[in-house]
Amino acid sequence: MLWLCASFPRLPIELRQTADVEPVAVIERRGSRRRIIACNPVAEAAGVQVGLDATAALARAPALRLLERSISQEARALKALAAFSEQFSSETCIDAARWLVWIEVGASIHYFTGLTRLGQKLRTEIAALGYTVRFGLAPTLEAAALLSRGRKERAILDPRKLRPILGKRPLNELAADGEILEALSTAGLKSIAEVAAIPAASLARRFGPHFTAYLQCLLGDAPDVRRRYRAPDRYRRHFDCTYPIDTVEGVLFPLRRLLQELQGYLRGRDVALQGLSIALEHRDAPPTRLELRMTTPQRDAPQLFAVLRETLERTTLPEPVTDIRLSADEFITPSILQTDLFDDGQWRAAGWSAVLDKLRARLGEDAVYRLGLNDSHCPEKAWCVRSDGKDAEPDTLLERPLWILEQPRPMDRAPQVLGRPERLEIGWMSGQDSSRDYYRAESPEGARLWVYRDCHTHQWYLHGLWG
Repeated sequence: MLWLCASFPRLPIELRQTADVEPVAVIERRGSRRRIIACNPVAEAAGVQVGLDATAALARAPALRLLERSISQEARALKALAAFSEQFSSETCIDAARWLVWIEVGASIHYFTGLTRLGQKLRTEIAALGYTVRFGLAPTLEAAALLSRGRKERAILDPRKLRPILGKRPLNELAADGEILEALSTAGLKSIAEVAAIPAASLARRFGPHFTAYLQCLLGDAPDVRRRYRAPDRYRRHFDCTYPIDTVEGVLFPLRRLLQELQGYLRGRDVALQGLSIALEHRDAPPTRLELRMTTPQRDAPQLFAVLRETLERTTLPEPVTDIRLSADEFITPSILQTDLFDDGQWRAAGWSAVLDKLRARLGEDAVYRLGLNDSHCPEKAWCVRSDGKDAEPDTLLERPLWILEQPRPMDRAPQVLGRPERLEIGWMSGQDSSRDYYRAESPEGARLWVYRDCHTHQWYLHGLWG
């Protein structure tokens, strides 16, 4: 197996989506001490660094805004990233404490035409979510994680090279407790190779079996049996707003990321949706609920965002938004459009569906009408005008003109018919039995007509015209 580890060193601050106009940092409390674990570029420019004490950070940047770390929010973001990553691999793992997502890419290399292409696509997709990422590639999970934390991204493809390459790395790169690393350093050890040379039994007696097991998994001496992440059948995403948002534009900013994550989830499961629910929660008012309905199955984030934007522009927020909840329960098979050299009708139909979705979002569900089908074999009764947009395509498409007369018009003489007739026996259940033979015909002027002959009276009628 070949594991790609995606490390998110700025996750606590980037998942908050803070505006880069003031210095902001995320702190972690350990006893009475408050330590900086992430900060935005404005804070870094003011001299704030990760690991700095909060008091010292405020001395360097008095305007620094401190945010408490939210472990639950980080875990939700990493689960969303793991579900997003399933579009690249069927096996993913997460470590919320270290902000890591592992992706097994050994089976995906051929599909993405090489490691370089796969890495570029992953980096581009994650950058679109607004996260900083570092990659490490190795045959074991912990080796990939160690390589992702270095200043320069590295890759190890051959398991036999794990020990020679990792052995040269400094001791402090091990994912071990600080007290263990300090004790090893005090004993005069400086590299991973020196630690690995100590008998496992001796290390286990001094530092416990967990450290020994970690070292063996790192170097590939023991299998790393770790639980794989599986995306849930129903999609739920909860986003805590860092500050209360009182404008529609401000709400759109985090929603763009949520829809990008949803797109990865849908692609990973190879499904699409036609409905999406969004709840904008307020502190002292009922949630503002938005229901998105698509004309055709969708899993494209830009298209979903365009419809959502139109919906929000006609929505009034009673209070600032404090939380955003996105949910989707029903999924269907997506409509995958194949390129045709001569016929681009499918692409034009998809574009028309996108226009309809935007119009419904802007004007309301009942403001856009379309032709629908009725349960009737009688041509003049088989169609109607509807606004719900829920009609399914008929199983078989018969040749019918778009222009059908509301009432058939009697003809003075028999027309020049083309081809064989199509007989319709209609109305027998309602007591208005009618038998008709329909033909395609041509007028003396060259117009194409849809006509029928009444089988009882032998009278000819004009019922429709082709363009």
